[in-house]
Amino acid sequence: MVKIKQTRRGFISTGAAAGTASLLSTGSAIAASKSGDTQSKKIKVGVMGVGRGSFMSYSWADIIAADIPKTEETRHPSFGTPFLNMDITHVWDQSNEAAHKFADPLGVKVVDRYDDMVGKVDGLIQAGFNEVPWQHRLAMPYIEAGIPTYLSRPFAFSLKALDEVIEAAAKHNTPLMATDMGEHFYEIEPLKERMKGIGRINGVYGTVWARDFPMHFHMQFTTLCIFGYDVLEVSVLTDKVMRNSYLQETYIFKGWEEQPSFPCAIHGAPSRDFYSITIMGADDNLHTERMFTPNWRDELLFNQSNQIIAMQRTFEGNQFQPLDVIRKKTEIFLTGFYSHIERGGAPVKVGTVPVDWQAPFSEPEWINESVFR
Repeated sequence: MVKIKQTRRGFISTGAAAGTASLLSTGSAIAASKSGDTQSKKIKVGVMGVGRGSFMSYSWADIIAADIPKTEETRHPSFGTPFLNMDITHVWDQSNEAAHKFADPLGVKVVDRYDDMVGKVDGLIQAGFNEVPWQHRLAMPYIEAGIPTYLSRPFAFSLKALDEVIEAAAKHNTPLMATDMGEHFYEIEPLKERMKGIGRINGVYGTVWARDFPMHFHMQFTTLCIFGYDVLEVSVLTDKVMRNSYLQETYIFKGWEEQPSFPCAIHGAPSRDFYSITIMGADDNLHTERMFTPNWRDELLFNQSNQIIAMQRTFEGNQFQPLDVIRKKTEIFLTGFYSHIERGGAPVKVGTVPVDWQAPFSEPEWINESVFR
């Protein structure tokens, strides 16, 4: 694990305090203009990763650029009603063609180098899935400049890469957000409240519509938000991580006072439901599920917007989660990956995966290393 100096421990364990000037360095355009009327100024957002596999191109821009009309051939409409205080102003992608395809309809500037947005934006969104194995390097100039940064899921493909980001964020007091949409589901807090009435938890069963482990298997992060991050071991049974035919992930949660350890099994089960969770208690059971909606604007509002709102709060100077939570959930994710790749699906104890072990990339040639020269 990365060693953090004691003077930065408070930032790592509790998150940054909202609105403090120390959170924002001169690298951020917000810091340069922080004069009491920040709320009236739009937050300038830079985006990386807008080609294939981009969450920004798929849906997030429909919320952030809600009132910009889309061309007739586009798959989905924009949300239509702007409610955020941020604008996309700059874009970089490893493909200049992809960058312009996204940026030109929005009237957004395309930059030539990945670090050309430093000093020009107030926040950075890493929006691509295929860029994740390189995003610790792509984001580093922004984090070192104190620019609040969102890391795309699943955050990192090695603990060593993530530790570099966490160390830099702590050193420079840079707000860092790294979440899956499944961590923002409305049902999480009501479930946690209702769990108080079901007695000892005997087991948990969940389903999610997609089977591909690194990208769309949202429930692996949702369940951590519900039951905590004290996981003893993880196993992942699948024939392959992407385009697979079956997938089951099992957590063994340590438990807490008057709650012994218990299993949580999550299945990739393509269906008409987005996800479902069943909690089996000694006194009662709990169940919740979310159906897919055919209305794209409902999808944006109920499934996507909470995460985007949290991004804006991060860019305003708030640490969404403590940095040690970001590390812990990434470690749990990588433990599952390790179970599949190295142990054939056998359970692996959390904390035993080597820090420098690297999960395989789905697109190993996606980023040309020459961009870092």
